[in-house]
Amino acid sequence: MVQSNRLRLQTLAGSAIIDKKKYSIKRYTHFDNKKKFETIEKDVMNPSWIQRHGFFPFIHYQMSFFKYSKKSRQKKPKVRDIYYASHIDSYIYKYYGDMLNDHYNTVVNELGINAVSTAYRNNFSGMSNIHFAKEVIDFIKSCEKAFIYVADFTSFFDHLDHKHLKKKMKDVLNVKVLPPDYYNVFKNITKFSWIEREDIDAAITEKYPVHDERKRLSRYFGDREFREFKKNKVHVNKEGFGIPQGAGISSVCSNIYLLDFDKEINDYVSRNKGIYRRYSDDLIIVIPIKERLQQEVLDNHVLFIDSIKDKTPNLIIQEEKTGKYIYMNDKIHDELLEPAVLDYLGFCFDGNNVKIREKSLFKFYSRAYKKIKLCNWMAKEQKRKVYRRSLYKTYSHLGKRRKGHGNFLSYVSRAQRIFDENKSTTNLMEQQVVNHWKYIGRRLKNPNENYN
Repeated sequence: MVQSNRLRLQTLAGSAIIDKKKYSIKRYTHFDNKKKFETIEKDVMNPSWIQRHGFFPFIHYQMSFFKYSKKSRQKKPKVRDIYYASHIDSYIYKYYGDMLNDHYNTVVNELGINAVSTAYRNNFSGMSNIHFAKEVIDFIKSCEKAFIYVADFTSFFDHLDHKHLKKKMKDVLNVKVLPPDYYNVFKNITKFSWIEREDIDAAITEKYPVHDERKRLSRYFGDREFREFKKNKVHVNKEGFGIPQGAGISSVCSNIYLLDFDKEINDYVSRNKGIYRRYSDDLIIVIPIKERLQQEVLDNHVLFIDSIKDKTPNLIIQEEKTGKYIYMNDKIHDELLEPAVLDYLGFCFDGNNVKIREKSLFKFYSRAYKKIKLCNWMAKEQKRKVYRRSLYKTYSHLGKRRKGHGNFLSYVSRAQRIFDENKSTTNLMEQQVVNHWKYIGRRLKNPNENYN
């Protein structure tokens, strides 16, 4: 039974179990002052205050980086849009995201699909992509033969339909109309506004020509200054789709958006004695093949997936990232039954061996070599070994047990340990990085060496 909005105003807000360690102060400068969560906690948990709250625009910039291309075995440029909220707004988005997560957990338990979505959950404590990857790979190994389907959605967050998201959010909250506080949060995450960071930088540089003065700013503008500055600077999402990916509520919104999709796919896969898992916009389906291999049966599986996908607004599967595989005789094969490798959640699986994917290793060594170049340059300038402790902590076995952090090699060892528990595969993660110390040593130069 749908409860009245008056009752829900009292019960929906304040229902999340807050882990205050995760509500830490962000170090970036924004349009408001940095605040400890404790100083704003009562307001954030007060529905009446939230429904009247005026949200600041996000700050937006584009981050350029390189991604490793498996086909060309080279780096290729990519651009990602980054939006970050003001300090108070980020607390609000996170708090309402936590509350929605709690309601989402209740709903997926009732629907019998709690295990399907593995990303952005607050009830899978201590579990990571390593555990989720091992679960699927172990299931594949338990089959004599299996059909494997992997895919991800194109620009998933950029295409979320607002009407569909609102409908599913009401379903999760079990209300006919969103309570005013939730509606204010929903409105500002869908019809969100933003200001370009380059416009802010230009204004701040003009006002504070000295770099140290800009670094000491607690916020970019005072209230009056901001009202004057933002004229003709604020952009608004006027489309009926899209949310900024970085906000604390965005991740759970993506899970809520796919509730119907997850339910129907999981029911179908379960009827076929298979397994379906989705990590954000990456999905994998494994269906055992009980009889002889028939292309018509495999095509029917894909046709069903497409039919369910088409029921969800703006859900686009990237064809170039879609994979269809056959597992048999302890090997992964492509559609033409040629030897292939399954790439899933950062691991590569050929039917027997599990490795860290090449892209992750490429990124690790690229960053390490960049740091080594800096070490060599500083050694040349200062005629002595400098800056190496940081290099060793971040990129060698000497930093694996760094308190509270560890490094990529810590992750590799953790993956090896988890996959080796009740293992059904040959796990080669640590073997992949066994020569990291030698590679680092080869590139490090002594201060007295010839640098020409």
